[in-house]
Amino acid sequence: MTMKRIIIYLLLLTAAACQEKSDIAMPDMEPVMTTVRIDLGTADGFSKANVPLIPDVENLIHDVWVIQFSERGVLYTGVDRFYRTSGEDGARFLTLEAQVMSGKSTICLLANLNKVNETKEFFDIEALQESLPDNLPEFRNTLLDMTDLIHHINTNTKPKAIPMFGYWEGTIGSGSPVLGNSSLNVTLGRMLCRVNVSISNNADPQLKELKFTNASNKAYYFPGISCEALPEDAYCTNPDANTFKLSLDKGENGTIYFYWAPNFCYGKENATMMTFTDVNGKSYSCYITNSSASDENCDYNMYHNCNYTISVTIE
Repeated sequence: MTMKRIIIYLLLLTAAACQEKSDIAMPDMEPVMTTVRIDLGTADGFSKANVPLIPDVENLIHDVWVIQFSERGVLYTGVDRFYRTSGEDGARFLTLEAQVMSGKSTICLLANLNKVNETKEFFDIEALQESLPDNLPEFRNTLLDMTDLIHHINTNTKPKAIPMFGYWEGTIGSGSPVLGNSSLNVTLGRMLCRVNVSISNNADPQLKELKFTNASNKAYYFPGISCEALPEDAYCTNPDANTFKLSLDKGENGTIYFYWAPNFCYGKENATMMTFTDVNGKSYSCYITNSSASDENCDYNMYHNCNYTISVTIE
């Protein structure tokens, strides 16, 4: 009986000693506000375009939102901060120092929402901030409405900047010694895709019109091949925004480009289609695909940050 008591006492003392030692050795792991350096880059651009824009138009980063979600996917209050470049507009935004919470988290970066054109704001910034989901799973399934911006790009002049998105997952450093990262590398991808159309009219009537069907105006913040299919309200239905005038006589060639949001359709039913119409009312249609339309499992999705070059010959 005595031996049992001694063993029990020894075990209790050992447990207490371990607990005391753990309390002394463990650093304070409570999240604290800390400064990190974020190095920004842009994904490979639309380099195969037949009529490329000035590279800086598609690569420029004018402003950045820094949005942070905790390890459990909860939005950290007050850390969705806005950072803007200084100096001339032509200078790229390559690095920034951001105030974030320490610990394991997901950092999401949104670029070029505050300034996408010199004369007009295409996004209601306050409304976007208020509608920001308070958890990461919901944010992954959230769409950005770019209807006004895309309409402006496709019918007027080139954009001042293109909305971009990127994210980083890991542990932000804190404490002494510092635990985790204090410098983050994030690649931003454009939230649009470019469609370059090269047209050869070998038919007698003049081509007068090009119309897009099931062209998307809304894009998921988190792009990828596993996104949900787009809802019906993501597609452009305004004839003024998806119908464009042509004037291409027999024997003439032309190249024109457009920007649209990615289209996750997972099938032919909602695939993006182009329809050419001549002055006699005859129409010619084709789908935009990632593979031959004759493939058994044709991929009709249109992915972000991609260039689609389409050659069309009207006979």
